[in-house]
Amino acid sequence: MQKKTRLGIAAAAIGNGIFGFSFLFSRIALTVAHPFVMLMYRFATAFVLINGVAWWAAHTRQEGWLRFRLKIREIAPLLALGAFQPVVYFLCESYGINLTNATFSGVIIALIPIAALAFGALFLREIPRLAQVLYALMSIAGVVLMTLQQSAQGEVQPLGVILLLGAVLSAVVFNLLSRKISDRFSALERTYVMMLVGAVVFTVMAAAKCGGQWQQLTAPLGSPAFIGSIVYLSCLSSIVAFLMLNYANTELPVAKATVFCNLTTVISLFAGVVFLGEPFGVVSLLASVIIVVGIWGVQKAG
Repeated sequence: MQKKTRLGIAAAAIGNGIFGFSFLFSRIALTVAHPFVMLMYRFATAFVLINGVAWWAAHTRQEGWLRFRLKIREIAPLLALGAFQPVVYFLCESYGINLTNATFSGVIIALIPIAALAFGALFLREIPRLAQVLYALMSIAGVVLMTLQQSAQGEVQPLGVILLLGAVLSAVVFNLLSRKISDRFSALERTYVMMLVGAVVFTVMAAAKCGGQWQQLTAPLGSPAFIGSIVYLSCLSSIVAFLMLNYANTELPVAKATVFCNLTTVISLFAGVVFLGEPFGVVSLLASVIIVVGIWGVQKAG
């Protein structure tokens, strides 16, 4: 049991660490393509690739988290999972950020772990210890400290607030539902349907956005930077990262699994510093330490 817990913690850290770099590659891809077009290529490519993984898992009769024996009549819960993550979350987060500012959106998204603690206690009867709640709040405080350094330019519109809260809710529901159905579906099966739903929905949205002007869909393929970004976003940030998160939700209580989402903020910060030359000061270092200690504390207190 301890070994599975350690593996679950490692999977949560790896998945959210990968997400930390996804902001960098998304920014590169978005300089070339519309968000819907970028998401279409990201999840369509991921779905094509994960079919190869699924075929291998089924052909070699893998068990455990790599088992793949999906039956169409049983996938309704998985379709709901895919609707919340990636579809609802990505839409709410993207438009919510556009209708608010970086500081406000960063603080709101950081509420995911504490919201997950509350919902996990309410719906899964996973009652956290007081120390876990305090450490989770400590991690959130680190994110708040880090985001307060950013420029707060931009109006905070009510619709943006609602959309960001929708992103928080969809992320929490994803983690709860993934854990709830983990005894019926493997991590690979859950991730497979998530990629399918993302590919279908974002392809339809991209096609509708382009309105028959197909050059808008194909033009980004002429950019090596766009193709390189999509490789990372589809292979690592979609397949591997979500596979890790679904595995973590199998082995860990929601409180322990979701607190790692604040690690994404730390990784994203350091990626910007290293690859984009963004500023890094004492406050950023202090905030990063606070976030990491908060994550460690939630695991230790549990």
